[in-house]
Amino acid sequence: KTLIGRIDLHINQSLAPFPELLDCARRADSGIFDGLWVLDHLASMRPVDQAQGNMLDPHVLLGAIAASTSRMHLGVLVNNVAARPAHVIAGATASLDIASHGRAVLGLGAGAAPNTYFAGEFDAIDVALEPSTHKRQDRVIKALSVIRSIWNAEFDDGVRFPRPLSNIPVVVGVNSERLAHMAAAAGCGINVRADHPRVSHILGCANHARSEEHTSELQSRFGISYAVF
Repeated sequence: KTLIGRIDLHINQSLAPFPELLDCARRADSGIFDGLWVLDHLASMRPVDQAQGNMLDPHVLLGAIAASTSRMHLGVLVNNVAARPAHVIAGATASLDIASHGRAVLGLGAGAAPNTYFAGEFDAIDVALEPSTHKRQDRVIKALSVIRSIWNAEFDDGVRFPRPLSNIPVVVGVNSERLAHMAAAAGCGINVRADHPRVSHILGCANHARSEEHTSELQSRFGISYAVF
C-alpha cells in the first residue's frame, strides 16, 4: 500500500503581530507546505510576556489568510467543541471554504479537561468544563453529525445555512484510543502528537476502525497526521 506524505505548518497566532502572520502564510503558500493550521484559543496562555501579538480568532485570521494565498489547504487545529457550538463551526468552516475556493479542512477536538494547563483560559472567565472524558469525546462526534447535517442542507427549512464548495475533509485531534476509533469510524482523519506515549496503540485503533468501514477516496487521502513541536 502506498503511503502519501504531506507537510503542513501549524502556527501559534499569539506569537507574532498580524502583518507577520500574513507574511508567514504567503511564504508557506509559495514554499513546500501543503497546508496551514492555526490554534483555537480564547486567550494567550502563560507566560503572557512571550506573546508578540494577540490570540486572534482563528476563523477571522484564516479568512484573511485565504485572501492572501492560493494553494494551501487551511484549517483550525482544532475547533474546540466545548467553546464553539456545532452550528457556528459549520458556518465558519463553510465560509472559509467559499473564501478559499475549496481549500478548507475541518479540525475538531474535545477541549481541555478541568484543572489542566489549557483550562486556564476558561477558569479566567469562570466557565466550567466537563469533567467526564467520555462525555467530552462524545460531544465531538455529536458536533460532527450536526455539522454534516447542516452542510447537507438537512436544516434548510425556510432558511439557508452556508454550504461549502468542496467535500471538506475532517480531522479530529485525539489523545486516546477511544476517540481515535470513534473518529476513524465516522470517516475522519486523526491528529495525534508524535511523542504521545501510546501513539502506536492510538494509530492501531484508528486503523482497525477504518478497516471496518468503507474507506472513501477522501478519507484515504486524509488519514493520520502527527503534530511535531
